[in-house]
Amino acid sequence: MDLLQAFLVTAALVAASLATWAGCRWFYGKKLLAAALRLKKADQSRLFSQQQTAQAKKQIEALKKELDEQRKLVQDTEASRKRTRELEQALLAAEKVVEDNSGMMPLVPKNGFADTQIMG
Repeated sequence: MDLLQAFLVTAALVAASLATWAGCRWFYGKKLLAAALRLKKADQSRLFSQQQTAQAKKQIEALKKELDEQRKLVQDTEASRKRTRELEQALLAAEKVVEDNSGMMPLVPKNGFADTQIMG
C-alpha cells in the first residue's frame, strides 16, 4: 500500500501541477494578450504621430518658403513705392524749375534741335 499511496500522491501532485499550469496559462495569457494589444496600439499611435510630425514639418517648410516670397514681394513693392515717390518729387522739382525759368529764353528750341552755328 505504500507504493500505491506514493503513486496516488505523485499522480495527485502531477494533476495539481497540470491544473495550476493550465490556470496560470489561462489567467496570464489573457493579461499577455491585453498587454500585446496595448503595445500594438501604442506602436500604431507612435507611427501615426511620426507621420503627422513629418507632414507638419513639410507644411512648415512650405509656409516658410511662401512667407519668404511674400516678404520679398513686400520689399520689392516698398522699393517700387519709394522709387515712385522719388520720381514724383523729381518731376515736381523739374516742373517748378521750368515754371521759374518760364520768362527766360528756352534752353532748347521748340523743334528739339540746337541751332547750327558756323565756326569761323
